Amino acid sequence: MLYRKCVYLLIASIVVTSCAFVPSVSKEQSYADECEMFTKELALSVEEIEMNDCGGGSDAAACLFVWAVGVPTVTLIASGSVVLVGNTLHWLEYHGACEGGMVAEHVEMLKVKLKKT
Repeated sequence: MLYRKCVYLLIASIVVTSCAFVPSVSKEQSYADECEMFTKELALSVEEIEMNDCGGGSDAAACLFVWAVGVPTVTLIASGSVVLVGNTLHWLEYHGACEGGMVAEHVEMLKVKLKKT
């Protein structure tokens, strides 16, 4: 019985601080500066958030569940979607506008071929 209480106390102390995922601008943007791109590469970062007082009683389990599972899951899905869409736009902009981009290189090759004919 004492072992079970210690385990519950340990779990509760771990869950007291929850985490949230937030999008942030990636630190390395060397080629973005050279190309004068509008978009920036994004990354997910983890922010620690303190849990509000859940109190006792029957709602304590629900409160712990929301802070331990709900908040991290929702923020991961929402922020992950933002990062995915933002990095897709960034990739498209890089390959369409920059000299080293795939689309820009193919357009130049096409121009050369058209000039030869």
